[in-house]
Amino acid sequence: MRRFARTAALPAVALALGAVQAAPARAAAGPPPATSPARTGTPQAGDLNGAATSQPVYLLHGLELRGGTDCSSTWKEAIPQLRAAGFTGPLITWGHYSHDTHCTRHIGGTVNTPVQELGRRFAWDVYQRYSRHGVPVRVAAHSMGGLVVATALAGVRSQPHGSGSWPPYLLVKDVVTLSTPFRGIAGKCSTKVRQCRDLKPGSALLEWLAKQSLQGRGGTDWTLVSAATDARVPFRSALAATAKHKVYYQSGQGITHYNLHHLDSGHSWRIRYTDNGGASYKTTKSGVSPLRYTALALTSSSR
Repeated sequence: MRRFARTAALPAVALALGAVQAAPARAAAGPPPATSPARTGTPQAGDLNGAATSQPVYLLHGLELRGGTDCSSTWKEAIPQLRAAGFTGPLITWGHYSHDTHCTRHIGGTVNTPVQELGRRFAWDVYQRYSRHGVPVRVAAHSMGGLVVATALAGVRSQPHGSGSWPPYLLVKDVVTLSTPFRGIAGKCSTKVRQCRDLKPGSALLEWLAKQSLQGRGGTDWTLVSAATDARVPFRSALAATAKHKVYYQSGQGITHYNLHHLDSGHSWRIRYTDNGGASYKTTKSGVSPLRYTALALTSSSR
């Protein structure tokens, strides 16, 4: 069972860094312009100090084929959960698209902006605003948003030092993904749309990511959250990346890909979870909601 405070550091398990096969196109050089009560199977709240709870938390949404979403609506249930978990610092709703609204910041991309480029721009924002000042950040991401974070970390680690395309390092302490398609999505998504192609099983992006280290400087603690009844991102895809903590909500609970990141109440959720990278799973009928799980997981102080 994952606990908030640990007596010893848990080693971060990274994906092996190897030669890239059919890697995505190289990102543009240089930084982009400046942008605007505990229960079994549940992360347990603890004594996060004030410095940690004042650290920024980024919230990243997923693919929107209409080219934009309302960040305020997307994260309206998540933000109160983060505050209830003790986070007092900035909660940054991050947008990928020019038509995103009510976001703290967005980069003005489109559905044809490669996910790798979204990750590069996100990496520069984190670095310029926080990492270079020694401030770690935490991230919660839904669907494609988790690939943006993964690509940011992978891009920084895999680029030659001093290349200028990516920042030199990132301080990302914790990441929680909600149904992120690490091995691709299911169902239809037009191949005319670049981000659909990036999210298809076997895409160059996903094959590249599978070979990279998804760790920031000092380590990044990953938690992967999924649902057995998610028809868009099968739970095996959502749990496919290397991570210490993985959980999936069992069937018969009305969870879909589109409501997972809105479910914020209850403590009788049936879940299976692992805190040893998937070596073994345990089951509980007393799990908290996906968003409560997310908020508590982000309070991890494993290092």
